[in-house]
Amino acid sequence: MGREVDIGPFVRFKEKYLESVLSGRKRVTVRYGVVKPRLSLIYIVCCDKIYAEALITRVYYTELGKLGEEVVEAEGFTSREELINELREIYGEVGDRDVVTVIYFTVVRKYDKPVPLKRLNKAHF
Repeated sequence: MGREVDIGPFVRFKEKYLESVLSGRKRVTVRYGVVKPRLSLIYIVCCDKIYAEALITRVYYTELGKLGEEVVEAEGFTSREELINELREIYGEVGDRDVVTVIYFTVVRKYDKPVPLKRLNKAHF
């Protein structure tokens, strides 16, 4: 199983990860398949609201089984198994030979109040 998708300008996170993203503890997101960011400046989105802007600083592709501990830690997980279980919850069955995208990012601007996505004119994106 594999997939290839473009993302941007919005990168979505589950609510349980939002505080880690905004605080800088979570600086990586691992996504299933080949994910190609269209832009280096992205909006951090959760629950259909924009909370921050971030810069993508590095993107690479690897097999899930080859992810190192530094990625697991930067993702905010305590073990590879925890990360793999989260990926399975989101994407279904994934295996060590499946390709994943590792996206490093740095939050550069946090909003005082989140901005509802529906307030933006998506035609600009």
